[in-house]
Amino acid sequence: MNDDEPLETNDDRGNSVKQAILAYAQSEKVKSGLIWICQVSNQVAGMDGPERRQGLRLLKTLAHMVADESDLAGRITGDRCWHEIGKKINMALVMINSGVPQETAFHLTQALTRVTRLGGQAASVLKQRGLF
Repeated sequence: MNDDEPLETNDDRGNSVKQAILAYAQSEKVKSGLIWICQVSNQVAGMDGPERRQGLRLLKTLAHMVADESDLAGRITGDRCWHEIGKKINMALVMINSGVPQETAFHLTQALTRVTRLGGQAASVLKQRGLF
């Protein structure tokens, strides 16, 4: 037995698989939501009058839903990276609340990059375990 390698129990493996499944599922939901927000923000940016106000309302609702999913992901996985993703979504919300939805792309892209990375890491764990 090599002293450099940590011991891994069946319970540890089960927990890492469970964490990976949760992280992967949440990453896919949040990723989809971020893409939706980005697409809708581009549409709303080109609107005027009452349509724009309604579009901004829709964007706020979508952004809050995705932020809640990101928060949930952080709570169920215990990964602090989800908190950073939530911060980026909140910055996009600031842009939406300020009436400049076209400015959300920068923040949403940063969030999307982080979510994609987390999902990829989770998929890698699942693949190593022969579950993917």
